[in-house]
Amino acid sequence: MFRAKRQADMSDLTGQQLGHYRLIHKIGSGGFAHVYRAEHIYLKTPVAIKVLITNLANADMQNFLNEAQVVARLDHPHIVRVRDFGIEPGAGIPYLVMDYAPNGTMRQRYPKGVQVPLPLVVTYVGQLASALQYAHSLHMIHRDVKPDNILLGNMNKLLLSDFGAALVTRTTQKLNPQNIIGTLAYMAPEQLQGNPSSASDQYALGVVVYEWLTGFCPFEGAAAMYRHLNEPPPSLRAKVPTLSYTVEQVVMKALAKQPEQRFANVQSFAEAFERACQRASTPPLVIRGNASSSASPTLQATRTVLAPSLPPLSPRPQPVASSLPATQLPVTIAVSPPARSRPPLTHIPSRKPHPSRRTFIHTLAGLVALGAAGTLALALTNHQDTKAIPSTSELTDAKLFYSYKGHQNEVFTAAWSPDGRYIASAGGNIAKNSRRGDTGVHIWDAQTGEDVYVYPGHPYLVRKVAWSLDGTRIASASEDGTVQVWDAHSGTNPRIYKGHDGPVLAMAWSPDGTLIASGGQDTTIQVWNATTGESLHTYRGHATPIVSLAWSPDNKQIVSAAEQSSPVIASDINRVVRVWDVAADMTIYTCNYRRTQAGSLAWSPNKKDIAIGYCDAPDGVDDSVRLWDISANNDGQILSGQKTDQVYALDWSRPDGRYLAIGYNWGEVNIWDSTAPKHTLTFAAHSGPIMGVQWSPDSRYLLTCGFDHRVKIWMLS
Repeated sequence: MFRAKRQADMSDLTGQQLGHYRLIHKIGSGGFAHVYRAEHIYLKTPVAIKVLITNLANADMQNFLNEAQVVARLDHPHIVRVRDFGIEPGAGIPYLVMDYAPNGTMRQRYPKGVQVPLPLVVTYVGQLASALQYAHSLHMIHRDVKPDNILLGNMNKLLLSDFGAALVTRTTQKLNPQNIIGTLAYMAPEQLQGNPSSASDQYALGVVVYEWLTGFCPFEGAAAMYRHLNEPPPSLRAKVPTLSYTVEQVVMKALAKQPEQRFANVQSFAEAFERACQRASTPPLVIRGNASSSASPTLQATRTVLAPSLPPLSPRPQPVASSLPATQLPVTIAVSPPARSRPPLTHIPSRKPHPSRRTFIHTLAGLVALGAAGTLALALTNHQDTKAIPSTSELTDAKLFYSYKGHQNEVFTAAWSPDGRYIASAGGNIAKNSRRGDTGVHIWDAQTGEDVYVYPGHPYLVRKVAWSLDGTRIASASEDGTVQVWDAHSGTNPRIYKGHDGPVLAMAWSPDGTLIASGGQDTTIQVWNATTGESLHTYRGHATPIVSLAWSPDNKQIVSAAEQSSPVIASDINRVVRVWDVAADMTIYTCNYRRTQAGSLAWSPNKKDIAIGYCDAPDGVDDSVRLWDISANNDGQILSGQKTDQVYALDWSRPDGRYLAIGYNWGEVNIWDSTAPKHTLTFAAHSGPIMGVQWSPDSRYLLTCGFDHRVKIWMLS
């Protein structure tokens, strides 16, 4: 079927023309085809062209055209659409013209070794099973289901590609075992023996699910074929202890050696998997992995939409009882101490959020702008008002309310909803060759730690999240170069701002909720309408990437800081904190960084002071936090620290700004009482750098997050 010379001749057809299409560059290769990004020579529309590496005999030419017509008729929301096909005259090159999906494959999004959160796996399986069931109803078997053949379309929708394998095998004579099409790690025993069926696609999907949950396929390497044929898959729960027995049994049934021992069809597998995951979440069980996620939807047999609804949360969720056995506790919750029940969180629904997390300062990578889609409904309900901490009281103690363990990678940002009931948190893998990993924005219940949904719109590390004033929208800024504003209740309807040329490193919602300011590696700060996305102002006062910014309480000014130049020089003009007038686009105040660079900024509610947290000192400094008295435009007070201190997170308490919470690089939180003035409370919060601190709306609780993959809520008294 294949000819070595033929493959060599067709190794790269870049620049050549097939029909009305010019091949621009190769974007992938497989065992039976090369894939090119191409363009229609007249319409200039982008397409993907799959050039089959096969020598079709004359008798097979008509068969190819007949079968290509079948593939082209596949019309399903989760199948890549074939738009055209043909055989190049003379050369005899068969090719398919398909929709171009610019967001890459699921293999690129989740490399080997990366785990995917269980709720998101449920959503993915529902989409893929729907596509496969549709193809099976037309008597077509895919034969090569694997992450490399699953593309990310618009709105983060999955698209099953590579039905070319089915086309080739249906076109030519029955293959012998030496020429079996497929990928060994995902192939069912009967497919390895040359007898594929629709059940083989179910088996392959089962392997994909196993890989997404554990990071690896059940069988890999030289012995994979033997093990597919003779050995049961390794236990899922041995690799992921938090998985329920029911979930494991469903996956193992899809991986049964005999086709008749599997589910009746692939849709039945998806439905059983969904039911098992729903049962596993009562009491709430959230299996977290190394990627973005969404909450478990209600699967429907014929569902093709991305965002089905979830029953709303109860108005007043009950705390997890401390007497429950450890195995029944949600994996996202760590009670401290276990013998003490938690007091209920108190809320002020009318207060607005004041996020203060400031970004970690490093050179960045990642420039992919990705469409976003969320899933599932969130019912936000108001609670009775409670008073903030009295201004006459002094904080003397911090107790861990609980620790959220839903993130697989470093957590850069966390923010309270305005009513204090929900938390949004996000981050990603800080490795320079990745910047991906767990990039979903996790929305979870601040009372119970239960995941509500995870917004999966960013393919690269998320640097900042913030809630709108009314709590109906969430904004997230990412190293993918976008700021995305989306519906907080459902995780849908994203508005994607693409004004920056490169990663977005800082972002803040204006106090009145109408504007968003974002700063990026492109050295600009851009102010734009939070509802329409219209760009209103661009500030170019810095010469290096923006690392932190904050609005003044009156909505008129912005304070910003940028990276210091590399190598550092004593006269570095970039080591200046700038306050600029938004309407006039001009600098009105400046404050020198001295011997280091600013890593975080926070403007006090009384408009008087700007807290500047320093980091990355070349020789160590002992003024880790400086209070800049903006009313008098002087350097103000130094909050002394250690020479090893680096501060990436600051936030003022509300409403009077009496307390300043400071998060240090070595995992400690310091509370500064501005009325004394003195350090009033210090406690160890994380085992690594703290990247975010934020007071709850009533200032009774403190939210922290860091490089130890944790988000924690502390009860202050």
